[in-house]
Amino acid sequence: MDESNDQHIIDRIRNRDDVAFKYLQVKYQDSIRLMVVEMGGTPEDAKDVFSEGLIALIHLVDREDFVLKCRLGTLVYALCKKSWQQHLEKQVAVRNYRVRKLEESPEWDFTEEVDQHLYQEIFWECFTQLEKSCQEILEGYLKEISPRELAEELGYSYGYVRKRKSMCHAFLMKMIHEHPTFIRIKQSELTLDLE
Repeated sequence: MDESNDQHIIDRIRNRDDVAFKYLQVKYQDSIRLMVVEMGGTPEDAKDVFSEGLIALIHLVDREDFVLKCRLGTLVYALCKKSWQQHLEKQVAVRNYRVRKLEESPEWDFTEEVDQHLYQEIFWECFTQLEKSCQEILEGYLKEISPRELAEELGYSYGYVRKRKSMCHAFLMKMIHEHPTFIRIKQSELTLDLE
């Protein structure tokens, strides 16, 4: 695909044209899945990473100063790879945090319980801000209802439920990570790590 076609897709993304997103999915999702699986993830992780990459792409192309300086495929791959690497870094940080907590204090830890309570509050506050369809789909997944059953129950197609779940999950995670209380907790944990 030449640069003019890449720019055409960028313009269609700016207009939120579903055909552009379908094109990106068909053209690039397999390479993203391969990258994620090779780096230790699952195909389900790859779907989430691809959705997060598309959201990052949307935010990027919506900027007035955005100019495509490479091939569109290279940009999509880079955004998805960055998303997956951040996910891996968070997993390592969570594991290290848990190990450190176990080493430091095998006894009951009040601050950890408070943090857990705050995380739950943040999650539910962000969850209730999602569109109703997102809430229904994510709630179904939380209750471990199969995607097919969920599609039947909600009156959507199976494909829609799978795709929407990834998008809704990405939106929810973005809202959580941008929540002021979540940011404060992470900053205080970082401060404790530096001490």
